[in-house]
Amino acid sequence: MLCSISACEMMFSPEPSHDPVSVFENFWQSFKEDYALFEERMVDWDEIYTLYRPMVTRSTSDSELFAILSQMIAPIEDGHAAVLASHHGVFSANKYFRERIDDFLFDPSLIRSQYLEPGYRSSGNHYMYGKIKSSEVAYIHFDVFRAASVKLEEMLKAYPNVRGYIVDLRHNNGGDVSFSFSFLEKFAEEDKYFLRSKTKNGKGPHDYTPWHRWYLKNSGTFINKPLVVLTDRYTVSAAERMVMAAKTLSNSVIMGDTTNGTFGTKISRELANGWFYSYSIQKVEMYDGKSYEGIGIAPDIWVKNETGEMEKGYDRTLQSALDFINNFKFSEK
Repeated sequence: MLCSISACEMMFSPEPSHDPVSVFENFWQSFKEDYALFEERMVDWDEIYTLYRPMVTRSTSDSELFAILSQMIAPIEDGHAAVLASHHGVFSANKYFRERIDDFLFDPSLIRSQYLEPGYRSSGNHYMYGKIKSSEVAYIHFDVFRAASVKLEEMLKAYPNVRGYIVDLRHNNGGDVSFSFSFLEKFAEEDKYFLRSKTKNGKGPHDYTPWHRWYLKNSGTFINKPLVVLTDRYTVSAAERMVMAAKTLSNSVIMGDTTNGTFGTKISRELANGWFYSYSIQKVEMYDGKSYEGIGIAPDIWVKNETGEMEKGYDRTLQSALDFINNFKFSEK
């Protein structure tokens, strides 16, 4: 009896409708209000509504509705945009994640068997690090920027006297880039500005937080050794931010293929019918003032594996990184 009328109205508000039309409207409106990258992705979301809204009626089946929502986000090509339904699977707006293009050109088992010395540390495909056979080079790969990425620090402590380091970000699914800062800052001679970001904070097209500038801070410890960062089309999100940061370092080089081109923070939401969806709510620009959304970051040295060589136990990208470190001359950077 003590609750206010407005509070009671909120408490007893009806559940959102889960009929196909309502689900469609909620999905479209949510993207309209919160998705940050229509301009960068060159997608007219109002035009998408005009095209797909007439296809949805109250008798639209679940499979038809899932196909329609999937088709709506396909032009966005954003690795963070997806629809998930228990009986229909996952549709990713990004063609690399959807079609697994060149997915087979990275093979952790090949690296473990052919390149790492005995005694390397690993946990399945979550991470592996060790010394490369017949070299003075330390190597690490991890799949996401969470617990496994703290192994960056462990690698440095385990191999302080090597000639150089390889951080393999191929097939890295992102996460929280701050896990990489204490590692990268040891390679920074001075503070380095590497990107800025702003996040949606309202329903209007121009409702964003102020730009936030991201820096690597000089740690007081400078590792004056070459650092090679390997990338491919599955290097995404936080991994791409690490690439941005590494590009500011004097003794680093990016090698491999162009990154995915998906940088902004992702959020996930649930529709009234129990389906889930996700999208980016943030704009990101590199230190050069440009957005690489939908483009990706090109490597300093482009190199790509070949299936025939991999079948013979040869990783062309990794071998190129080894050759670079072995021939590295500090006067060149």
